[in-house]
Amino acid sequence: MALTENAPPMLRQISVRAVMDVLLHTGPTSRAELSKMTGLSKQTMSEVIRTLEEAGWVREKGLTTGRIGRSAITYEVNGTAGYAVAIDMGATTTRIVLGNIVGRIVNEIEYPSDHRGGYHQLEQIESALGRILAESGVARDYVLVASIATPGVVEPTTGALSMAPNLVDLAGIDIVRALRERLGCPVVLENDVNAAVIGESWQGRAVEIDTLAFISLGTGIGLGVLQGGKLMRGASGAAGEISYLPFGADPYAEDSLERGALECAIAAQGISDLYHRSGGAKDTSVRDILRLAEKEDPIAAKVIRKVADIAALLIVSVNAIVDPTIVVLGGSIGSHPLMVERIREGIAKASRRNIKVEASALGSRATLVGALAIALTHLHNLLFSPQALPEQRRLPPPPR
Repeated sequence: MALTENAPPMLRQISVRAVMDVLLHTGPTSRAELSKMTGLSKQTMSEVIRTLEEAGWVREKGLTTGRIGRSAITYEVNGTAGYAVAIDMGATTTRIVLGNIVGRIVNEIEYPSDHRGGYHQLEQIESALGRILAESGVARDYVLVASIATPGVVEPTTGALSMAPNLVDLAGIDIVRALRERLGCPVVLENDVNAAVIGESWQGRAVEIDTLAFISLGTGIGLGVLQGGKLMRGASGAAGEISYLPFGADPYAEDSLERGALECAIAAQGISDLYHRSGGAKDTSVRDILRLAEKEDPIAAKVIRKVADIAALLIVSVNAIVDPTIVVLGGSIGSHPLMVERIREGIAKASRRNIKVEASALGSRATLVGALAIALTHLHNLLFSPQALPEQRRLPPPPR
């Protein structure tokens, strides 16, 4: 049973959170060590451990060894007590991962997204999750939270999805409600690039860095920013929609108004179109253009350098506004070694600042890993965090 049901008094909730934080980050720990690390009395610690054991969240691990004196029982978080699901739903590919409450990945699946979009994609997710759970021997009731990461803007108050032109028939659907009904658990919806920056901060190129930017260059383009460990969202949730920056292509053209001028210039279709306009074969994939550029094909090399120079201006602009410790490049185009090298050269031409730029360490899994981090954070907050802390006070308006 969730600790938020029939929740204990506030101080006990705070004590529970303190103990769970230690166990989740430190691993098996004795009650005496937990008391030292949390500052809780031995009596309070015994009561908290008993509460967590009875609820099934904590179990005995073993005895301490190698120390003088009596051995002590150590406790650990029971990884089989609950699970979180993370979903990376793209226009062409969907990835789903099942992780336990400790954060260990139990199972993972990838499949082509239903090209019909809309409810067909959501039904695909329900079916795929059923397969994962059956393979893993996990009952659906043990899935406590699901998070879904998808292209587009997630409106903060309504949860509505917009600015996702590559996804078919999803704009009018309440995705959170539809998935909650299908999956039977709370659902969190997040932008895919926002999830990716969290993934890189959790397990990728920027571990323990709390101010960073993640720029995704691929079929579409996007920016995710962590400032002080918190996502930069903007008033309407549209912060990071860099595709609409008015440079790279004619910002007044119809296609630019629909997809964004910058996306028209440096996303996959724009690069392919530029290659054709430069004298290359029509409809050549960016993968092939990059391969030709590596072989020093003059047309391909010129195209990649021009795209990289535009991307470099983007990074210089982001750096001037955000001042991140590191800029991580992701996406099928952005993380390519040649593109990273050319972008660094472009930055050196456009700025005297030392801007650290690295390729994503997680590659195509950055969004999925980030979505799992989001789901686990939401799960831990629901289970173990105080639910009735005083609301944050706002400052009075300035005197007139």
